[in-house]
Amino acid sequence: MSTKAKLALSVAAVLGAASTALPMDQYPSHAAASTIRRQAAAGAQINDSVASEPGRHLRMPAVYFDPSPAPLKAYTYTASVRLGPTASNQILQGEFRFPVFSTTPSISVQIISSISAVPMLVKTLKIAEIPGSDGPVGTQIVVEAETIVDIPAGGFYYANIVVTGVPVIPPAASNAAQLMR
Repeated sequence: MSTKAKLALSVAAVLGAASTALPMDQYPSHAAASTIRRQAAAGAQINDSVASEPGRHLRMPAVYFDPSPAPLKAYTYTASVRLGPTASNQILQGEFRFPVFSTTPSISVQIISSISAVPMLVKTLKIAEIPGSDGPVGTQIVVEAETIVDIPAGGFYYANIVVTGVPVIPPAASNAAQLMR
């Protein structure tokens, strides 16, 4: 596993562990969380493709890390997002956006949760190209996770994703990638 992927997973694990430092009664219920989302919607940017679907709520933005080269012209992309509620109180969802790939990429998803949270598993992984006027402009990946028992999700949940694929346009080298070498 690359250093950047390890860093991404470590950060998400620390965030999950840190979130349990607060007492569980401070976590907002789904009803309170939807009120907070409606209040935050005035100043937040909503993703049209997810927000326009019925039953969808405001999503937390994903955190992306610099891609790292992999064998055979491929790159490994890592990202993390806090999962948000859907119409079902047992299913949470997060969205990622990556560049257009020449073939279907390899995807690995890990769900991180606060300590006393109900365990979850990945239910659905949706991959779609984002259409543009001159062809696809990106790849949208939506992760849906559901509880493994028949009770509502409670606590904080994050989806960490590792995507390895050959992008149509290779990424430019960033300062962070140069510093890591």
